Amino acid sequence: MEAREYQENAANAILAEGNSLLVMPTAMGKTFVAAIVMKKLGGKQLFLVPTKPLAVQQARRLEELVGKKTLLVTGEVSPAVRTESYGTAELIVATPQCIENDLLARRIRLQDFRLVVFDEAHRAVGDYAYVFIGAQAKAAGCFILGLTASPSSVKQKILDVCENLGVKHVEVKNEDDEDARKYAKEVLLEWEFVDLPPQLVTLRERLRHLLSEALQELKDYGFFPSADLKKANKSTLLALRGPILAQTPNAIAYKALSSQARALNIVHAIDLLESQGVAAFVDFLDGMQTRDKKSKAVQKLLADPLVAIIKRDALAAIKEGVEHPKLPKLREIVAHAAAEGKSSIVFAHYRSSVDEIERELNLLPGVKARQLVGRGNEGMTQKQQAAAIDAFRAGDFNALVATSVGEEGLDIPSVDLVVFFEAVPSEIRLIQRRGRAGRVKAGNVVVLVTRDTKDEGFLWISRRKEKEMHRVLRTVEGDFKAGAKQETLG
Repeated sequence: MEAREYQENAANAILAEGNSLLVMPTAMGKTFVAAIVMKKLGGKQLFLVPTKPLAVQQARRLEELVGKKTLLVTGEVSPAVRTESYGTAELIVATPQCIENDLLARRIRLQDFRLVVFDEAHRAVGDYAYVFIGAQAKAAGCFILGLTASPSSVKQKILDVCENLGVKHVEVKNEDDEDARKYAKEVLLEWEFVDLPPQLVTLRERLRHLLSEALQELKDYGFFPSADLKKANKSTLLALRGPILAQTPNAIAYKALSSQARALNIVHAIDLLESQGVAAFVDFLDGMQTRDKKSKAVQKLLADPLVAIIKRDALAAIKEGVEHPKLPKLREIVAHAAAEGKSSIVFAHYRSSVDEIERELNLLPGVKARQLVGRGNEGMTQKQQAAAIDAFRAGDFNALVATSVGEEGLDIPSVDLVVFFEAVPSEIRLIQRRGRAGRVKAGNVVVLVTRDTKDEGFLWISRRKEKEMHRVLRTVEGDFKAGAKQETLG
């Protein structure tokens, strides 16, 4: 595989400027640019990736691109084996948590490394392991390269990433650049709008009534400004916990904590009903009812006569065959793609939705679906994730149903269609998911949106944030260039 003009240009700029953040859309070859830098720099090198399945893929790919034997380091490799291997390995691909632990235990020294690469570098904020490793790499004098397709729409967050990784230069590339235009593959983005059926609308209105009662309690206790449902969401309710806890052991504060927890449960129930359907909603109610230990908030919610009525009607809706309108639309879209010999990735937020979507798609003629999920809650091991990705790439099945574990860096060049089962509010996740399509040929992205739900808000929020991100990136890139020029003149 030969480097493209824009990839060579990006690599040369990075080598000339020093510690850099490379911002390049998914499918334009960030890893390839990194490989060019790695080959030209030489020496002992560390390539960090945030997830185990991505680590497996990148280790395999970098071994081919750089021509060095690669050591793969994840939590499944014992500390003793890691320590023994570090001394002789020239190229290490690792998850950051392992490297952080090994730095703290002095099993590895970054002073031995010429280059440290941070893949998905937008994670280098807060208490994520990249921040600690970045500080160690700066102190050790390593050449640092951060890779990302989507740093943030907030300028300060981009600057924080740069500060945490010791970045001196920001290199931004996109499909509109003169040296990249001829390589760009068209990705068609579409939105499919659906309406909730009357049965789900009725259930939602009853849940909203319960939520209004909980919000009124919080207002009466002096912790929430209004019982207006439009002001209540997961973020605003979670933000109440600190102020309420600050008032404990006041009896009113304890009551407010219970009301807040009840409101959060109801908001989650509404979210499930609106975005996933009645079956996911009933599963959530059943989960609360079967808990061994129930909080006072859960006990009060389940004791409400209206909850019993809501569940009765929800079960009746399931018996009548009422399903979320996204499901038939999804079946239609994926079946059409399969009939044309195309492969698909479907992203869904909830594990229960992934299970249901996989079952539904496998009932369609010409569709073979499998899922890709994380390790939590009896999910998939690293080997199972890697095997699923390899089988998909080999064409053993043509529809992959994934949670967020499938968003970052999956090297699946044959994907023709990406479907969002629900809209996302993050520009980072929008770009990551959309980038699964159009890697080597034109692709399609379809976002399923339920009208009059948070889906609509999330859709416009993510699009606005993406536009803002591109504007901010060019500003930051210019600021770094101006700063470098000033240093040279000074």
